[in-house]
Amino acid sequence: MHNNLITDLMDLPDLVATDLIKTEEYLVFVADYKIDHVKCPVCGKKAEKIHDRKTQMIQDTSLRDKKTVIRLEKKRYSCDHCGKRAIPKRIESVTKYSRKTERFKIHLLKQTDSRDYSRVARENDLSYTSIKNSVHSKLDTLIEEAQIAILDEVEAISIDEFAIKKKHKYAVALTDPINGKLIDILSSRKKKDLIEYFNTWPKKLREQIKYFSMDMWSPYKAVAKTVFPNAKIVVDKFHLVTAINNALDKLRIEEQDKQTAANRKKFYKSRLTLLMAGEDLDEDSHQRLIEIFKLSPALEKAWELKEEFRDLLQIPDVKESIQALNNWYENVSQSKLNLFYRAKGTVKRWEQHIINYFKTRITNGFAEGLNNKIKLIKRIGYGVPKVENLKRRVFLSLLSI
Repeated sequence: MHNNLITDLMDLPDLVATDLIKTEEYLVFVADYKIDHVKCPVCGKKAEKIHDRKTQMIQDTSLRDKKTVIRLEKKRYSCDHCGKRAIPKRIESVTKYSRKTERFKIHLLKQTDSRDYSRVARENDLSYTSIKNSVHSKLDTLIEEAQIAILDEVEAISIDEFAIKKKHKYAVALTDPINGKLIDILSSRKKKDLIEYFNTWPKKLREQIKYFSMDMWSPYKAVAKTVFPNAKIVVDKFHLVTAINNALDKLRIEEQDKQTAANRKKFYKSRLTLLMAGEDLDEDSHQRLIEIFKLSPALEKAWELKEEFRDLLQIPDVKESIQALNNWYENVSQSKLNLFYRAKGTVKRWEQHIINYFKTRITNGFAEGLNNKIKLIKRIGYGVPKVENLKRRVFLSLLSI
């Protein structure tokens, strides 16, 4: 076969094929560098003299149902101008120290998106360690490139924690809530660790952050004030609704305990219905609530306060939103419901940051959706007990490869 045809078949931009060897199982492309010199790192001139050479077998993606190998004569060069010796040749198709082409690594990476490493290793006649090292190396490079691109334009940060082990260790997801991008996954939510992490960001980057979206956990607020001097803190509306729902559910439990055995069952069965958005209730759900409200007017008041709070978060005008919030405070005071007094106190403590939500409409919505993806990845398994491996899996599911 003509060398040009072999080179076209091999299809690696920085290599030329000089021969093609076929066996029952393999296609072996004998290859050389397309440009047979390097730029001297010392004097900047062309270095053409061969210092030494070594033949290396490099795995590539299968071709025509045969395993494919590139037999490359790797060379190091010497510079006649300044005397620099042993200058290596770097090419994009095969990175330093690698025994696999970059496209073969991508091929393996795509396979591991839906299979565990052991299965991919068997299907490609490779060891588990080889698959893991190749995939992690390539994925870490892609993650770093994605992070650089995201941070170049980021103006808002959202922080949201998730459990690594139920009710035990927590990790955090950092996202760009405006553009819907994952920035990073960190193994700790401790204030000290977060400040240390963010301080690795350049000062210019930290100063460009305008908004910091979070739940109502005070250490996050302290972190934002420490590392993002120009950022307005925005309380996430989903966590606000959760706080109000918690007050409603605690009241439901209190009222449930006052009922007869038969009615207690009705209250318990209505626990999820009470927390649903009013507009999502069907006729049967409405009827169920009417029945328990007859038994507990206090619960009806609390449900109405929950719905009023949800509604005020949807008002588009900032002034109207603030007025609606003040009206809600007044209605809570008139309700004489202790649990809602406490919820009102929490809302008041975070009021300025809630008003920042009214002004920006920034939420942790993307992060909440990401948490569902994380739960799915954890449930499927894929051998991801370590946060670093979980991070790789999550990025793999999001990156366009």
